[in-house]
Amino acid sequence: MTLSFTACSSSDDDGGKGKIERPMYLSDAARYKITTQGSTWKSLELTEDGRYFIVHDGSVSGLSSQDNDDVIVSGSYEKKGNRYVLNTVGELTITANNNSYELQLTYNGKSLKFSAQKSGTLPSNKVNDELCRTWVFSKCYIVVKYDGKKVYNASSTSANELYDGFRSAINTPEYKDKLKLSQDKEDDIDGLRLLRTVTFTHAGSYYVTTTDGREDLMNYWKWINANELIIGFSENEDQTSVHDQAALKFDNGQLIMVDSQSKGREEVTITMEFQPVHTDR
Repeated sequence: MTLSFTACSSSDDDGGKGKIERPMYLSDAARYKITTQGSTWKSLELTEDGRYFIVHDGSVSGLSSQDNDDVIVSGSYEKKGNRYVLNTVGELTITANNNSYELQLTYNGKSLKFSAQKSGTLPSNKVNDELCRTWVFSKCYIVVKYDGKKVYNASSTSANELYDGFRSAINTPEYKDKLKLSQDKEDDIDGLRLLRTVTFTHAGSYYVTTTDGREDLMNYWKWINANELIIGFSENEDQTSVHDQAALKFDNGQLIMVDSQSKGREEVTITMEFQPVHTDR
């Protein structure tokens, strides 16, 4: 699946406009990379706003939609004393052991132990703390221009409506042989109909959840220019290459993301609005 930052809201997500709250579990947030030899588990991450993400090697487990895909299990968690209660999974305890960590997890009724390394984290500051949480889609605005003329100009809370209108506009006899960039974007816009949420973390990872859990994904993000809120996305943890970037804005509790590209006489701008997800704990 190509990367698209949109989401189709579900009954489990409660987003709302207003002030962005400080995440409840900012000091607990971390991603642990599993080092236990032979384990199909790749990582476990606790997020700032009370979400967990467990990444399995799908090529070994056979649970992924494609042989080389990771399998991601996600949900909400609560901290009780020195334990973390992972909803639908079980209890997790984390013990520091010199330069590594021991994770003990009750998973589907079984007790599992893993050795792990803790990933580095970005500093806690205003912009990182605002971004690093789970966001749910509220609205998308798409503009396609050719020679300065608007070929498609629409906004909606419905990804289906936007995709149908976009596809009709770029495939008219007048433009179907001219709008090459728009045609390249068609799969991304089609993917909006499947995506649910995006979660950014201080560990430099981000997770996209979908209406079909087999298509959930994890990749990496970094600031291209933090002062100007330009963010880059990569499939590699070392982030030596960035395959996409976007401009961000925080406005009245919302995250606004703008992806604007031009090619020759054509320009495509996709603006997405997100609300923070509030999870009852």
